[in-house]
Amino acid sequence: MRNFNTRFRLLDTDRQIRLAYTLFVVIIGGGFSFTLYWAYSMNGLSYDGIIAHYLGSDATFGEPKSFHELAETTHFHLFTMPVVFLILVHIFFLTMAPLWLKITMAYAAFTGVGLDLLSPWLIRYVSEVFALTLLAGNFFMISSFVLMAGIPLYEMWILKRRLMAHED
Repeated sequence: MRNFNTRFRLLDTDRQIRLAYTLFVVIIGGGFSFTLYWAYSMNGLSYDGIIAHYLGSDATFGEPKSFHELAETTHFHLFTMPVVFLILVHIFFLTMAPLWLKITMAYAAFTGVGLDLLSPWLIRYVSEVFALTLLAGNFFMISSFVLMAGIPLYEMWILKRRLMAHED
C-alpha cells in the first residue's frame, strides 16, 4: 500500500505550513473539548444518560428524540465529521509513525464516526443497548483524535530531527 510521498514528512515543512496544521489541530481540539463538555452536560456521558437523552425520561419530562431531530443532527454530522477526520488522517499520515499505527488510527476514527452517526437511530428505534455502541464510537473518535493530533504536534514543534530518516 503506497500512501502519500514517503519522502515528504512534517519535519520537511516550513514554519508556515506547520503553523497552519497546528492551528487546524488546535481549533478542532477546541471543538472536541466543547463537544465533550456539551455531551457531559446533556447525558453525563453515561449509559443511562444516553438512553434518557434519546428515549426521553419521566424524571426530566423529556420526550424521545423525533425522527426530524435525529435526521437534522445526522445530516449536519454526516457532512462535517468525515471531512474533519480526513484532514486529520492526512496530517497524521505525514508523520513518521509506523504504517500499522496510521492505518489503525484511520480505521478507528472512521469506525467511531460511523458508530456515532448510527447509534442514535439504533437507540431510538431498535434497542437501548445501542447506547454502548455510542459510547464505543466516542471512545474510538476521542482516542484516535488524541493520537492523530498529538503525534503531529510533537513532530512539528518538539522533535528536532527525523527519528528514522531514510536518506537516499
